[in-house]
Amino acid sequence: MSSRRATLAFAALAAVAVAAAAAACGPGGPRRVGGQPSWRAGDGDGSGSARVVSNEPIELAPASPAVASYNDPPRTPAPASPLGDAVVSEVTALAISASLAVPVADGRLFEAARQIATVVPAEGVIPYPLVEFALQHNGIVEPSPHLLVVWGPADDPNLIVEQLRPRLIEALETDPIARIGVGAARRDGGDVVVVALQTSYVELAPVPRRLAAGERVMLAGRIHGAFKDPEVYVTRDDGSVERLAMRAMEGGRIAAEMSCSGRRGRQQVEITASDATGSTVLANFPVWCDEAPPTRITARVAEDDVEPVKTVADAEARMLVLVNRDRAAANLPLLQPDARVAAVARAHSREMRVTGVVGHVSATTGTAADRVKVASIKTGLVLENIARAYGIAEAQAGLMNSPGHRANLLSRSATHVGIGIELGEEVANRRELFVTQVFIRIPPPVDPVLAQTRVREQLRAAGKFADDAALDRIATVYAQGLATGVPQADAAKRASRELDNVAAKFTRVASMVTAISDVEAVDAQAFLGGAPHTHVGIGVAQGDHPDLGPGALHVVVLLAVAR
Repeated sequence: MSSRRATLAFAALAAVAVAAAAAACGPGGPRRVGGQPSWRAGDGDGSGSARVVSNEPIELAPASPAVASYNDPPRTPAPASPLGDAVVSEVTALAISASLAVPVADGRLFEAARQIATVVPAEGVIPYPLVEFALQHNGIVEPSPHLLVVWGPADDPNLIVEQLRPRLIEALETDPIARIGVGAARRDGGDVVVVALQTSYVELAPVPRRLAAGERVMLAGRIHGAFKDPEVYVTRDDGSVERLAMRAMEGGRIAAEMSCSGRRGRQQVEITASDATGSTVLANFPVWCDEAPPTRITARVAEDDVEPVKTVADAEARMLVLVNRDRAAANLPLLQPDARVAAVARAHSREMRVTGVVGHVSATTGTAADRVKVASIKTGLVLENIARAYGIAEAQAGLMNSPGHRANLLSRSATHVGIGIELGEEVANRRELFVTQVFIRIPPPVDPVLAQTRVREQLRAAGKFADDAALDRIATVYAQGLATGVPQADAAKRASRELDNVAAKFTRVASMVTAISDVEAVDAQAFLGGAPHTHVGIGVAQGDHPDLGPGALHVVVLLAVAR
């Protein structure tokens, strides 16, 4: 029996992780966006002593050229080797014995694993951008595989497999694994072996990694498994998030066109879909407009993740700083912490830790909007991001790199946030983090005259009409009554009596009434499409609302037809 030993340096067994959902009470109805899986560092030297992770820069510059398109067939088959063949054989046997689908040995993933092996640090904490770069360099669109890293003799496959077996079983039982890649490299500290196990729920036609100025590309394919309702988002080079129009398709098929018109540089594409636990990311990859993709990357563990997280309070405070840092960089108002919302977020993170299910929809508490409502928090906006990670900065960077999460974090409507973090198991002296961010809106005081002017501008953009001072005055009194708690039926009767004074000018007057939490949420078509009109009166007042809470904007629009 060999006296040589293999050390399992870390295990990225939890490629579940970050997802985002948004639900809004108001025009447009509920909306959900997706998330990006994360990865985790695993067992270290077994000493149990706390250590500080190095954040020295790590460069990955693959010698092999990058593929021209994502999802092209592998340029070469999975290479044959005693080590690779032994690991693939073990995974195949384990899958068959558990009546699971057998993962396919993927040449692209083999090369990505080999490239990761050349740079993975001895302490086992590798910056996620390096993993992401290796996948994309080789044409893989799915986010984060499960990563298993073993330091040990690569020329002793049996010993490596023996060390890997428990982790392989755990990975296969956690998610349906579609592909496997195995890579090894000779390092100063000995041999290092990287095994990448990847799930895949999307089939996508080849997509060029680089597009010419003004060029368009069709994102075409289909989703499978229990997922449905695919959506496609893009974070543009200016930081804005765009939801691409999806052609009407059936059977989970995807067909959305992305254009490089007026764009230059990196465009981050995300494909999401929903299952019983809510929305998640099935693909996340960059396309470069009128610019060559980079051929190398330098990254480091963020300073915020050098010191391991020790307490929940510390973790939540650090994440709030990062959230507001990113909003400030986008010239957005900082979010105010809300203790009530934080309690909701913390309870959901606790449930995710206990159940191991990282999702927006809970079998016991429902959606984020349900949880906020049960907590008696009245708001017109509920947005939720969730993540599973091993560092605060890692989680926040992953969320910002995902168009759906980014849209929630940089929402112009959100004013307050509750951050709840639960600490999970310790791996390589780093605590597993279950993260929930819940964003709400508490409307600030507004000038009713300015609000009225803004509503008028939005209505004018949707149709033609003349103003009428008398109608404005009646609509304002109507809105003020609603804002001060007057029942709508009584406020409507009062307005009807006032309308008698303008009966000589109009043949009919119809009223449209709503409450919103943000003046920008006015649905102009819903107002103007309700009745014929030549003149319009507008009233806006701020007050309480049974669903939207304090500070709601009560909007009354009177649509009149002149005699």
